[in-house]
Amino acid sequence: MDGEFSKVQVYKYVTKDKVLDIGDMLSPDPKRSKLSITIVEFDERFKAKTRVKHYVDSDDFKLVCRDILSGCFSEWTDHKGTVHDGTPEARVLNIKKDEKFRNPFVMKIDNGVGEVIGAGAVKMVLARESLSIFLPEFEARKLALAVLDYIRQWETLNFRKRQEARTVIFQPESPQESAA
Repeated sequence: MDGEFSKVQVYKYVTKDKVLDIGDMLSPDPKRSKLSITIVEFDERFKAKTRVKHYVDSDDFKLVCRDILSGCFSEWTDHKGTVHDGTPEARVLNIKKDEKFRNPFVMKIDNGVGEVIGAGAVKMVLARESLSIFLPEFEARKLALAVLDYIRQWETLNFRKRQEARTVIFQPESPQESAA
């Protein structure tokens, strides 16, 4: 079964022309522990027209989920990027609650051309693809609860691996090394 892989879908929301998918990319290493967030837009024949993707740090998204569930969430923006074949690619996720809409939670992902700044950070220069999806309050709370529960259960099942990945060992200097 070469070439096969599996991805765990943590949450999915479907509208008449879009799909929001949140997938598991969790890892014991906190720098690599992510969730993939994908929005796909379809045409009238249900053929995918546009797809945007973002990879969010699980620790950050746990806080967003907690804030949504507690009713104190207003807005959050996450900037990410990578360099592929020498070309910087930028991704921006923005989630906000805007009470003027019937479906007040708006999730927007921009994918585009980036520029490397500083020590490897990538900032958005030109958004080439952008999609938004509106969620009702109840659906946003379902998303938050499903994702938060999933992450917490994964962390519990992988407690020892996470503990080893996050443990830093300090070696005191020996008396001979400090005298030199």
